Amino acid sequence: MRIVVDTNVLIAALTKTRGSAAKIIEAWRQGRVEVVSSEATLREARLVLDGPWLARLSSRGEIDRLLRELRERSVLVPPRPIEDLPLKDEGDLRLVEAAVAGQATFLVTADRELLSRRGYGRTEFVTATEMARLLPS
Repeated sequence: MRIVVDTNVLIAALTKTRGSAAKIIEAWRQGRVEVVSSEATLREARLVLDGPWLARLSSRGEIDRLLRELRERSVLVPPRPIEDLPLKDEGDLRLVEAAVAGQATFLVTADRELLSRRGYGRTEFVTATEMARLLPS
């Protein structure tokens, strides 16, 4: 199963190590799901996760490990521009573009605008809690 993980879910995984987001990242590390990324989504993850505020909530080592693994282990796809999905945040559009290009089943997010749409094409937008319930054993 392929998924796209929003940066807000990565933050939750780093700061709530027993939460649903952390379970998703662990499933990915164990090879139970594949994470799809694009250069744009990786850039956004680095920009946000490299912020000094996050280093106060999680260890620098864990942040660097996650960023390194995203770069090395994600299924990297060239995004396909989407013009018929008006979103306020360009970063959210980049996530959807990566999901479509990578044929992801789910886009995991806490973003209310995305969640209100529930999906695009064959990709369903779900919360980390919903995704954690859907993880393969």
